Amino acid sequence: MYILLASTFEDNARLRDSLVQKGHGCDLALPFSETAAIAQHSGPYDVILLEVDEIRLQALAILRDIRRRGVQAPVIVLSASPTHDEELAALELGADDVLSRAAPLALLHARMQAVLRRGFGHASSQLRCGNVVLDQTRRTVAVDDRSVRVTCREFDVLEMLMLRRGTLLTKEHFMARSYGAEDGPDQRILDVFVCKLRRKLAAAGSAEIVRTIWGRGYVLEEPTPSALEAARMRHQAAAPRTRRAHLGLGMEGGLAMAV
Repeated sequence: MYILLASTFEDNARLRDSLVQKGHGCDLALPFSETAAIAQHSGPYDVILLEVDEIRLQALAILRDIRRRGVQAPVIVLSASPTHDEELAALELGADDVLSRAAPLALLHARMQAVLRRGFGHASSQLRCGNVVLDQTRRTVAVDDRSVRVTCREFDVLEMLMLRRGTLLTKEHFMARSYGAEDGPDQRILDVFVCKLRRKLAAAGSAEIVRTIWGRGYVLEEPTPSALEAARMRHQAAAPRTRRAHLGLGMEGGLAMAV
């Protein structure tokens, strides 16, 4: 996720560091008063976080300016102790959610996922494409109910694609959402993540869902019914051979021990 954090607190780096540790790209809006302009010209961001002491005095004008500029990114307001009237005022001006600043990071993360998901038309935390299911809550990936072990970065890449199915995502898009505006690793690392992800999904019986647009990036596409059936048949055909290989190794091991 690519996040813009606008905070009136001096210890704003605490929240930013926590978000980065969770694998998100996160930019600080400095100065706070220029948040709307930064959101308009430095994005697009997946989520904007407004962390303020008092909503009415510090957040409402920023919210109004963000929406006046046509910025469509979801906005979550974090406040020390939001009142019902303040929540109502923030929501009426375009905020998507209001949360206590003291809320656990896990809850904030779930709220960010929820508003981003709804923005792309997904009703559930289980994102599907073909016979692949990505569960945002459990951070798991499965193919036809078979668990697929993926790394954190591989999961993040697949999640970005799943949320924006059918949309071309450039390498710059991926890198910004993983590392923010800071210098990250070489973009070629993304090709490694995608290659390993494809291999793991195919081994579990998935049809090809990640298509390369050469020189530009990647796009997630729903496989055709025939491609899906062919992938399942390949997996079924390979399964007996895999089981025989394991049995063979077991028997050899048993003979060696007997000798």
